[in-house]
Amino acid sequence: MNNTFIGSTDNGFDESVSIAVVTAVSTRRDVSPTELPPLYEWIDPDALDALFKPTRRGGPRRGKLEFTYDGHDIAIECGDGLEITVDGTPMAEPMPAQTSGRQATR
Repeated sequence: MNNTFIGSTDNGFDESVSIAVVTAVSTRRDVSPTELPPLYEWIDPDALDALFKPTRRGGPRRGKLEFTYDGHDIAIECGDGLEITVDGTPMAEPMPAQTSGRQATR
């Protein structure tokens, strides 16, 4: 099983969190993402992405969200990096949290 996400770069995570969730579940099931039902039937993808966007100062968000998607328990944790867990199994090494590229001012 391949436990990597499409769209990760050395500079951080550049895919939306909602796409990463669908990718993680499809990886867990070993199916194409298009074979899964739409994520919006369980959670609003735009709201999910907004929760983990960088702060207005450009720093990463911190927090944890848990929900069910098509019978799978999903946990998304954002601290020093972004980690997505499906049914208790981390689906990739934590990736650096996305930042806006701006320097934070104090």
